[in-house]
Amino acid sequence: MNRQRGVVLPLALIVITIMITMASILLVRSSAEIDEAALVQEQWQARLKINDAEQELLLSMFAGEQLPGGYSVGDLFVPTDGTFIKLKNGVEVAVQDLAGLLSLHYLRRAELTRLFTAYTDEQHAAQIVNNIIRWQREDADDELRLERNAPFRSLDELMLIPGITPGMFNDNSERPGLRSLLALSGSSFVNFAAVPDFLLVHAFGLTDSDLSRVASLKERRRWNDISTMIFDLGIAVDQSMIPSSRYRVLYQYKGFTARAEYQVRTTIPLPPRKRLWYFPDHERHFLMNTMQ
Repeated sequence: MNRQRGVVLPLALIVITIMITMASILLVRSSAEIDEAALVQEQWQARLKINDAEQELLLSMFAGEQLPGGYSVGDLFVPTDGTFIKLKNGVEVAVQDLAGLLSLHYLRRAELTRLFTAYTDEQHAAQIVNNIIRWQREDADDELRLERNAPFRSLDELMLIPGITPGMFNDNSERPGLRSLLALSGSSFVNFAAVPDFLLVHAFGLTDSDLSRVASLKERRRWNDISTMIFDLGIAVDQSMIPSSRYRVLYQYKGFTARAEYQVRTTIPLPPRKRLWYFPDHERHFLMNTMQ
């Protein structure tokens, strides 16, 4: 009898240990599933909020007055130089006129090269710009040929260009990334009222003093004075500041982000054409060596 008790007790302890282990596993799984469900719920709530913000923003752009540097709707002013503002539902939006970015189609070599020196040295910056040009050349010979030899299909393809890394492409807390400063087609002209501060400094060579003056003129909506200033600095011969019909919009709500591009034409009574939509808007990490 004592021998049977000596065997049963260890067996009972083993069974209890197994049950405790299984219960712990189930508890961990349940906790993970609860967290995942909560994340999905938060994501959908953010999606709904951002969709509401999108409708409010586009309605404001249709109903408001289009100015070189933004839209004026009653007491609300929506800047189009990528500056974030908060809407009534708590969503932060940044509207960017694509005529204020550097175009990869209407390529400005000097400004693009100067921009890349904010991310790397002058030699590599010049080489990267050459690679961007070669990438898009349909008539390139075998020695100059790169992967596409056609216009970029998306900004993500920039990470296939030798010399461009995800660290340069994505935004960070210290500076905007290339995906926020470049446009696939953009515009053949530059609307300097909509150029982000980072580009004004690192692509067009404005000083901190110049930047402060531009900020003051933007705040007072002195668009003609900005045009005159840019002309006097010798940056552009054309003094006109014409907003385009194409805009990139960034949305932020409680840690969730979205990115979209629209073609807004107030003369056409139809919903704006959405050309791009990312939700959530994740960073891009794809990188491939295309050097032969």
